[in-house]
Amino acid sequence: MRTQSPEITSNNSVKLLLDGGETFSAIKNTLINAKHSINLEYFLICDDETGNSIKDILTERSRAGVNVRVLFDALGSWRLGRKFIAELREAGVQVQSFMPLTLRNLRAGIIHRDHRKIITADGHTGLLGGVNIGNIYLRQWRDTHLMIEGGAVSVLDRIFADMWNMSGGIHHEQNNAEAIDAGNVPVKIAASGTGKYFRAVADEYIRVISGAQDRIWITTPYLVPDKRFLDALHGASARGVDVRIIIPSNSNHMLASWASQSYIDGLLRHGIRIFIYRDRFIHAKTLIADYGVASVGTANLDTLSFRVNYEVQAFVYSENIVRELEGVFIRDLEHCTEELPSGRKNRPLIQRMKEKAGRLLSPLL
Repeated sequence: MRTQSPEITSNNSVKLLLDGGETFSAIKNTLINAKHSINLEYFLICDDETGNSIKDILTERSRAGVNVRVLFDALGSWRLGRKFIAELREAGVQVQSFMPLTLRNLRAGIIHRDHRKIITADGHTGLLGGVNIGNIYLRQWRDTHLMIEGGAVSVLDRIFADMWNMSGGIHHEQNNAEAIDAGNVPVKIAASGTGKYFRAVADEYIRVISGAQDRIWITTPYLVPDKRFLDALHGASARGVDVRIIIPSNSNHMLASWASQSYIDGLLRHGIRIFIYRDRFIHAKTLIADYGVASVGTANLDTLSFRVNYEVQAFVYSENIVRELEGVFIRDLEHCTEELPSGRKNRPLIQRMKEKAGRLLSPLL
């Protein structure tokens, strides 16, 4: 597999998508209007109403002559039935699964997963973010996605082509469609991959945090940072940067929730403010740095995303997008309670034991 250093393009327009309804509306419109090519790479595709509605569009576009490729993670989408895949292939859609589990690759296969969520259409429109394809993402989870038009889409196409080829698909070069000048927003795409740039997403996060002077506001469903990331956060707070992190009160992964809780005391001691989101499960992976950098993508703040899985993250250099994401963060704070050292002292013994267990087992997350 080729590896890519994070690449910045300047001729983009960017739209922030909030929650499943807005995201799936943008996804469906993008797919329906595709004339030449569709590339879809997802960690999780569900065989439910939402998944089948996307499948129906893909099969219709393929029968209309559009070159459609679908790549899904074999473990993340393990419940995706043969009938679902067969219907795609019968319509001419090329389908590949990433790293099916076998006895030979059982150990590596459980760990290294394709956690990306990427769609590109006709080489000029792309989507990425936290929303997988399934009913649960439509209403029950609070998430954030991004729609991009312009040169950054060619980077997403290249990322897809690398993973497609790695997964055994018929050799596919990136889409050769000429990228449109959709706007003037600079976007840097960071994608983890084997070799030199495997930590590209983590390194870009740390670079942005280390350069911040005023604020770092982060939303993440899982907070299990490694030492490098903790050092960057601690260093930012020591410089007087306003560091705030929103995490969910309840997680879809119990152990990850316990592990996240175990880091709170240390972060509070370094002046970092932690907010617990108490509405729906918040699954967004976003960052605001100062007043000119925003990030949306697939990477959680945990060891799996930063060291193991294949991820993709967009870093957008736009005051307008930063202001939009700032407004989203402030609205999310209305559903949060802030963790305070005084309140942490009174938590039950069983909670402390869970946190210790989560921290001890966090390398397995």
